[in-house]
Amino acid sequence: MNNDDLRRRAQEALTRFVNRQPEAPAWEDRKIVIYGAGGFGRDLAKALLLQPKITILGFLDQKGSGQTVWDDLRAHTLESSAAKSWVAEKPVVVIGVYNSSACLREIRSLLTQFGFSSIMTPMEAYLHLSKELGWRFWMGTSQDYFAAAGLIEQTCALWADEASERLFLETLLFRLGFDLEKATSPTSAALQYADPTLPRWQEPVRLADGGAYTGDTFQRLLDYGYHFATIHAFEPDAENFKKLGITVSAFAPETQISLWPCGLWSSTCRLNFSEGDGTSSKLSASGLSLVPVVALDDILHGQPINLIKLDIEGAEPEALRGARRLIEKYRPGLAVCLYHHPHHLWAIPLWIKELNLNYHLYCRTHAQNTFETVLYAIPN
Repeated sequence: MNNDDLRRRAQEALTRFVNRQPEAPAWEDRKIVIYGAGGFGRDLAKALLLQPKITILGFLDQKGSGQTVWDDLRAHTLESSAAKSWVAEKPVVVIGVYNSSACLREIRSLLTQFGFSSIMTPMEAYLHLSKELGWRFWMGTSQDYFAAAGLIEQTCALWADEASERLFLETLLFRLGFDLEKATSPTSAALQYADPTLPRWQEPVRLADGGAYTGDTFQRLLDYGYHFATIHAFEPDAENFKKLGITVSAFAPETQISLWPCGLWSSTCRLNFSEGDGTSSKLSASGLSLVPVVALDDILHGQPINLIKLDIEGAEPEALRGARRLIEKYRPGLAVCLYHHPHHLWAIPLWIKELNLNYHLYCRTHAQNTFETVLYAIPN
């Protein structure tokens, strides 16, 4: 299917999604089985049990051994006698796996092979349980896309290569049409921020690393032969920051490295933060910690940065606004994650385009289910 056909299908999927009428969920008057007994599967069970007239038979899980998972609900493998008896009851199986490593398409195929015929994706379940489940990265409701049609159409025209436009459209079809066949096979996670299908970053690299975590980004760039002049690494999670210090200790002494135990934002202030979640630690109004956040324009004023990377759990638009003067003056390469909120997929590319700085925009994904989707903006 060419990109013109994909564009038409994506627009049709968007129209159906936005105009979707409230309807009874597929599990109404049916028994439910949840595939996946991890965090998202348990959250689904909690949300479902708040609904009226719900009967959950239990969980299916590769590590199921009959153990209790939630509210006396037990987990079994697909090969178990319990699972075989559930098939006979013709339940709705809700996929309770929502992460960057397990392919939803393969899960659905596996469930079908074992005889389950009614299978619901996490995206379909979210339409009925969004209030109970809360923010879940890129999953959205019709309100998230209500005024997006024109913006999405504009974004289609921004991409510098056909692969980027195709990925953008297939991502929309996956998220809006629940078309699991349209989940683009990801580029290896090891290539994130160093994708060989894209032009190389300017060297020596002068990096501002937002969401530095343990230093995995600049370590990966180093492995791919990049040379660094300066690294400014920003990481507000205390445990991650300790590990970050260990990573940079292995760098050559001529590389100027500064570590900042703070997040990035549009201004310099203090914000609530949920810490201790590894890669998922994030700024959050419900966070129990207060952390400093800074605008790159305030902290790196006058520093000739040539690469900004942002993977900061949804704060990317704010951080970009806080770096606008740096971007306009030095035109650094930009590597910005697009998967933390639905609208980031089009809002962030459009924001960069509106700067009118002659960037070439590319899109690549480095994990399953449209997670780790990254915008690469490379100055011409």
